[in-house]
Amino acid sequence: MRAIKPGWYVLAAVTLYAVVVSVVLFSRPATRVEAAASPGAQAPSAPPEDRAAAAAMEPAGLWFPLPGARLPRSDTNLPGAPRPYRAGVSQGFDFVDGDVDVPVVYGVAAIAAAAGQVIRADTTYVELSEAAWARLLDDVADGATEQELDQLRGRQVWVQTADGTVLRYGHLSRIASGVSVGRTVYRGQVVGYVGNSGTDAGVAGGRDRARLRFEVWPSDDEFFGQGLTAEEVRLQAASLFVGP
Repeated sequence: MRAIKPGWYVLAAVTLYAVVVSVVLFSRPATRVEAAASPGAQAPSAPPEDRAAAAAMEPAGLWFPLPGARLPRSDTNLPGAPRPYRAGVSQGFDFVDGDVDVPVVYGVAAIAAAAGQVIRADTTYVELSEAAWARLLDDVADGATEQELDQLRGRQVWVQTADGTVLRYGHLSRIASGVSVGRTVYRGQVVGYVGNSGTDAGVAGGRDRARLRFEVWPSDDEFFGQGLTAEEVRLQAASLFVGP
């Protein structure tokens, strides 16, 4: 009988070790990192508590409601700008195409400028008839009441932040799915879509002259930019908005 060489014992031991290690590795559950690294696998989304923690670490201030936008170039689209047709002033920023460095067209997504709770979502909004719209314009010629201003904003979403500031989105074409009163939204979440509701074009049923009205209300009776000149609004807005 031929004697077994010592080297064969070593080779057998190494082979057995490799088999045992392979069985252990392939039988244990994949970690989150391994699962995300697998070809074709999707990285797991962060749980709500992780998103809340990340939001708490973000710089103070607001994101622009349209990603990549800038302050309107035109003074007429800033808070405090005159609105002669209703003998008043604008209470917010008007984001219109050609004035803010990003396309502002019907259906473009608008995002939450800060984390907060939805306190208004006009999911059942119905546009005024042409006759009712004409009466409204006649009624506001010498000044508009709060109720009339509300009608002029069209379809809206309001988000209240942790410090009580209310962010109002107006002229929306529709509300984003899942956005309803009482729901919490995170900064950057889509809350609605650009439209022209509450305008001549919206009443007529067209999609032209789309815009986004964005108002910042630190308190119930004062909007951001109230009583300021256009230059002062721009100076203060430089620290109000932090991106993206």
